[in-house]
Amino acid sequence: MTHATTIAFSKMNGLGNDFVILDARQQKLSLTPEHVRALAARDNPTTHGCDQLLVVQAPREGGDIFMQIFNQDGSEVEACGNGTRAVAAYLQAKHGLSDVQIDTLGGLLHCHTPASSTDAFVPSVAMPLPVFGWQDIPLSAQLAETSAVDLHEDLPPAFMVNVGNPHAVIFVEGGRAATAQVARDFGAHLETLSLFSDCANINIASLIDPQTIRLDTWERGVGLTQACGTGACATVVAAIEKGLSDADTISVRPPANQDDNHRDVITISYQSGRQLTMSGPAVFEFDATTALEAQDG
Repeated sequence: MTHATTIAFSKMNGLGNDFVILDARQQKLSLTPEHVRALAARDNPTTHGCDQLLVVQAPREGGDIFMQIFNQDGSEVEACGNGTRAVAAYLQAKHGLSDVQIDTLGGLLHCHTPASSTDAFVPSVAMPLPVFGWQDIPLSAQLAETSAVDLHEDLPPAFMVNVGNPHAVIFVEGGRAATAQVARDFGAHLETLSLFSDCANINIASLIDPQTIRLDTWERGVGLTQACGTGACATVVAAIEKGLSDADTISVRPPANQDDNHRDVITISYQSGRQLTMSGPAVFEFDATTALEAQDG
């Protein structure tokens, strides 16, 4: 026998990367991978699907809340940059919290969200500093150098980095058309390479100028996404560490930015060994309720 529990949710997006947010601080939830896949499915009549399902929980070991992150396929992951901004905006809109510490499996994140008179917010997040060691990414092979790893004979070497979750960054020539094509052609294959202990996010980037990067991301457990916050962080880290740019602040244009405007961007500030900060828009779509099916007993 099954029974249904009615749960409230908020639907948000950050540059087209969309989220279903469940607040489990007042209503205890026991989510299975099947629940997550059902709520995230694009044919779900109430949620209309999402890239990630985000569950706001009471603090575990620190911070104001704990954010649990699930991908479309039901897998739980450590970090989601755009999702962090969405939850920070949710806490500002619903609870008036401008400054919050959000705990995740990928680390404790400090967020600042100015108040807004609209449904659009621009949170900033102090991200964990990147790590580059093969065991920290993590990789299944002991590599002395992770800044230029050959993943495919037809692609330039990848820069490997963990910014709360594992990323590979590959720079190509040709701007938006090139990054989109390479991400489509190679993303699924590269994500699941045996080199990656727990799969990886694949970022295909093109340096437009020292302050601007075009980026397409194949996100593990999701696929091609309209924007990826941790992917933007990883790509800026790679650009600066590789010496492709000496700028402290770089604008990243995701696929959601189809006309290469200066508004729909993720802004990353990075100083090696000192700080990594991400900011960008997060927008409310709607609040609603949905039924969560569960087995009796």
